Amino acid sequence: MKFHLNDILISKDEGIDLKIKKSDFFKCINYINEETETCKAKNSNLTVSVKFITSQNMKKLNSSYSGINKATNVLSFLPDLNETDENNNLVGDVALCLDVLKNEAIEQNKKSHDHLLHLFTHGVLHLLGYQHDSKKKAALMESIEKRVLNKLGIDDPYQIEL
Repeated sequence: MKFHLNDILISKDEGIDLKIKKSDFFKCINYINEETETCKAKNSNLTVSVKFITSQNMKKLNSSYSGINKATNVLSFLPDLNETDENNNLVGDVALCLDVLKNEAIEQNKKSHDHLLHLFTHGVLHLLGYQHDSKKKAALMESIEKRVLNKLGIDDPYQIEL
């Protein structure tokens, strides 16, 4: 099923200090719509629910859904095709762990804001069905990420400066 990204819901665990504008996420989903050529008239509308969670909660989620007992940077959960929000949009979930994200940004010599938008883009592309479980699929997904991020003024996230 092809989705048109329509709205964003943002929430966070208690104690998380979030310094990003919702408009940055809207720009991101608009560019993702462009790059994936979604069409509002032909595709189901999708609201992206993004939640910023603690390392502890991410570890629990990752363990529960992936069997990996450690925190990770981003997880995506496909929409339940039988449930919609009040605007009749399907809802897909993206969980982001700021602690992991910030540590990765430092290790990779990236701006935290840029890395956050990259991981958000990555998570949303998973909601749209993109995967990276083969070289061909990874190349396609990465090319879309690079084009979206370039439109946001963010350098290629796969070129790590050490």
